[in-house]
Amino acid sequence: MTNLTEIQKIFPRWASSWGALIRSKAIVRSQCMCCGLQQRVDPAVQALRFGAGSSPVDQLDRCMVVACHGSTFFMVARTYGRQWLPLVARDDLRVALAERAAPPANAETLDLVKAGRQVTKG
Repeated sequence: MTNLTEIQKIFPRWASSWGALIRSKAIVRSQCMCCGLQQRVDPAVQALRFGAGSSPVDQLDRCMVVACHGSTFFMVARTYGRQWLPLVARDDLRVALAERAAPPANAETLDLVKAGRQVTKG
């Protein structure tokens, strides 16, 4: 009988490595677990940093927001309008995302853009 803790999480083949993400032309974002800020990620840059064959699953990076000391995880989608898939498999990270992570924040949720246009003051 299989122990439930031994079951591997399954991720799509097109998201199995940075190189696969480049070839599939998938969209990649990072999200900070501390401040929640989402940022675009260039998979080609990540392939140069970590190697094209390395997996983005459970790969954490530091948040690039000034004064935030959080860790970011990666999310992918096949194209715009599709559901975002968090690339998190480790149980401790999944629990942290579910229980302690900040809600997602981006220009839209922060009310910085309206209907695709930037808000200007003045």
